[in-house]
Amino acid sequence: MTIAPYHSILYGPIRSRRFGISLGINLTPTPREGCPADCLYCKTAYASSVPIVSRAHILPSAGLIVTNAARRIIEIQKAGEKLEGVTLSGTGDPTLHPNLLEISENLRDLKNKWFPKSKLNLLSPSEALVCPELRAVCAVFDRAVFSFDWGTAKTYDAFRPKATLDYKTLVECFQPLDRWCAEATFVQGALDNSNDREVLAWIKKMEELRPKNAYILTMPGKGKGGVKPVSTAKLEEIAAKLVEKTGISGHVVAREAQPV
Repeated sequence: MTIAPYHSILYGPIRSRRFGISLGINLTPTPREGCPADCLYCKTAYASSVPIVSRAHILPSAGLIVTNAARRIIEIQKAGEKLEGVTLSGTGDPTLHPNLLEISENLRDLKNKWFPKSKLNLLSPSEALVCPELRAVCAVFDRAVFSFDWGTAKTYDAFRPKATLDYKTLVECFQPLDRWCAEATFVQGALDNSNDREVLAWIKKMEELRPKNAYILTMPGKGKGGVKPVSTAKLEEIAAKLVEKTGISGHVVAREAQPV
């Protein structure tokens, strides 16, 4: 496949760690500069979905995104291929797109028409939770997944020193949401949110915020900068504690699978 000069709006379908065979939709495409030669998203880019822009940081329009998504979804259906999910994620935070609600509603309708048994998913690092439309947006998705790795303000500040929201405000942004899933990445070493005290603090926040469920994972590879992944056994232990103390289901996401 020809490598796109920009990260494509569409990539895949690929086998996702969380969502099975999923078509990825990238609302915030960026230049390919700095990508490794084996970048999964470049290799699986849908060539005709590359936005024609003069500057790298211009977001593609809602029309361009939906038109390309419709074309690709119809292609997949006519080819008789399997599609278990349509997932908004990408190189940035998809909730930063100003037309997120319009795009999401159109993608929901496309999915329902061509793959009614598949799920519409959102993956966000929680950077734009102040978006006033976010509650309405979450209601469109089968799974709206937001990162939440920290049980205390001190841990949040250590993990996200450049965050635009303080911890108290972030927690308040989650409180009105009634249809969201948490994603927590546990690590150890120079940054550590996997010790007993941190895990219990995180579980307490989960009990307060009541996500539908939680995806529990660790960083890929051997780590860097003094930060290391934790074992699958540790993740399983955290998931078991979450269920025991809150009744919220914890799904351990294996490190070895694909990175979506």
